Amino acid sequence: MFTITSAYADSLRSALPQRIGNYNVEMKTEPMTPISTQNAKIFLKISSVNRDDLVDLPIIINISKDGVRQGTTHPIFVPYGHYTDEFIFKEPGIYALDVTILDDVYTTQNLTVTFPITVVTPLFGYFSLSSSSSVPFIEAIAIVASTIGVILIYKRKRRTKSIEHTKTTHEDRY
Repeated sequence: MFTITSAYADSLRSALPQRIGNYNVEMKTEPMTPISTQNAKIFLKISSVNRDDLVDLPIIINISKDGVRQGTTHPIFVPYGHYTDEFIFKEPGIYALDVTILDDVYTTQNLTVTFPITVVTPLFGYFSLSSSSSVPFIEAIAIVASTIGVILIYKRKRRTKSIEHTKTTHEDRY
């Protein structure tokens, strides 16, 4: 015999969770560590603490760095608790992503939760293990090892040539 159970949307993998008031808010970026001057996706999941599905919950998103606002939205109605947006972080550093829930249902006040987002430079981002859009770490090691190998072979050939030249010059003197 089967029992009927409720099914809820999955949590975001590797997301930062926070609870504020009667809400659970999760945030995740893709790549996990955004790279400055490149497009980053921001995923949000908002649910009630009772795990109720929330339909058309109004929120406002603000992104700031060192207290200076970098981007903001007008009120967004989040369908079924999930929202995705894109943002280009102009420079590396630590940004604050503020999600303000315009709570008319539970508390009739605005609730704000803040998530830190660390953004790296493009060069560092290419070698980051956590970045899905970067060059894989093993490929980076292979490139560095190949470059070192070519340099060592070149120096060895040059050294061998120099020794032969010195030997023939030394023999010519006698």
